[in-house]
Amino acid sequence: MAAESLHLWSIPLRQSKSQLAPLRAILSTSEREKADSFLLDAQTQRYTVCRGAVRQIVAEYLGQAPEQLALTAGEFGKPQLQNHDSLWFNVSHSGDLAVLAISTIGEVGVDIEQIRQIRGLPRMIDRCLAPCERPDVLRLPSAEQDRQFLRYWTHKEAYLKTYGVGIRRPLEKLEIDLMAPPARRVISHGDYFPEDSAASVIEFCPAEGYVGAISVSGTLPSEIETQAWVGGRFRAQRVG
Repeated sequence: MAAESLHLWSIPLRQSKSQLAPLRAILSTSEREKADSFLLDAQTQRYTVCRGAVRQIVAEYLGQAPEQLALTAGEFGKPQLQNHDSLWFNVSHSGDLAVLAISTIGEVGVDIEQIRQIRGLPRMIDRCLAPCERPDVLRLPSAEQDRQFLRYWTHKEAYLKTYGVGIRRPLEKLEIDLMAPPARRVISHGDYFPEDSAASVIEFCPAEGYVGAISVSGTLPSEIETQAWVGGRFRAQRVG
């Protein structure tokens, strides 16, 4: 992977049962325990496929066996590589799809959401959007408000995941301009980070019926390479 590169991987989480055993075999003990903790089989399958695919893809970049990949978690749970300071990754999943972002630029955050009707949308708008953002959602017909809200949500989540803090911070303090260039899309981050914190955020379409955003600590490359993982096989495919 070239320096200053950013790759996006699409991972379909619905796989045949024959694919689950090989993926489970490369998970760590703690990952298997978490997979077994879910109440629903569908949740166990999605988790197993996602973590197994992440291991396969990241290991391919590093030239390691997937089961030997040393992963740890940051203070707020962001997965990280141990003993590697030149490759960063982040993953997000919604519905039956996951997207993995891999960066040689710097820390990276990605978020995707399946477009859906959001229960209690007015309350979510008040809790998660800055006052300057709310009219941009409320001015739309009700059928379009969910998608517009999720556009803001994914931008904020991706940005916060870049710094490993996720949505533990009050989202209404983070102001996004969806029309601004990537390097200026975050117009205010309150007291979250030092004044010199800088991340570029851009929107992408993971699949039909989804919205997504990716953020990197630095400048986005002119092109983002997109690929797909399908049952352990790798092939080029445009994600967005």
